Amino acid sequence: MRSMENRGLSFKEWFYLYRCYWQNRLNYARLRRNLRGKVEFGEGCDIWAKGLNYRGFGKVKLGKGTVLMTGVYPTIFDTEKGSDIVLGERVLLLSKYCSNVFTAFENAKIEIGDDSAFNGVIISAKERVKLGKKVFASWRVTIFDSDTHDLSNTRKERIKPVEIGDYVLIGAGAVILQGVKIGSHSVIGANSVVSRDIPDHSIAAGAPARVIGQVDDRDLAR
Repeated sequence: MRSMENRGLSFKEWFYLYRCYWQNRLNYARLRRNLRGKVEFGEGCDIWAKGLNYRGFGKVKLGKGTVLMTGVYPTIFDTEKGSDIVLGERVLLLSKYCSNVFTAFENAKIEIGDDSAFNGVIISAKERVKLGKKVFASWRVTIFDSDTHDLSNTRKERIKPVEIGDYVLIGAGAVILQGVKIGSHSVIGANSVVSRDIPDHSIAAGAPARVIGQVDDRDLAR
């Protein structure tokens, strides 16, 4: 009781949280059983079971210490045959304002580096999308490695891998287009449309995005 008082919780509040905790543990065990062979859960994952939505036939790997927090919206892994979605260690998945959606088409691959954090992003790969370690992406950030459709009868869909370096911050609503490489320690402004490569240590913004400044190392930035 003293522990509850120290945290400012009434018995009723404490009992509600206690029940939610054990209900989630049960749901998580069922989820792991149902997704055996499809989703690999690393050691020490902290998953809100009702917030994980797996679809399709591909493979998903959640690295050691991955955290999927409770929220209004789910995190969706939408996969096709032969595809892989690989999250590194200690990746944080939030869905406070909208869903995280990771879509890997047939034989495509999405790779997320250690210590990255997302809050309502869309990542779509028809070939390969690779993000380095400690990449922070805000809500409604969209990353595509393709046009997703043919532009016309004569202009066919373009598919080119996307690569984002380490310690990159991507502001809300930014769009990263196919074939782009973003250098490490860079910052992409909110609502930017990135259609060309961005060098290391750059601040880029606009539509289309252009370099507007330089930034120091971001490896210790939070």
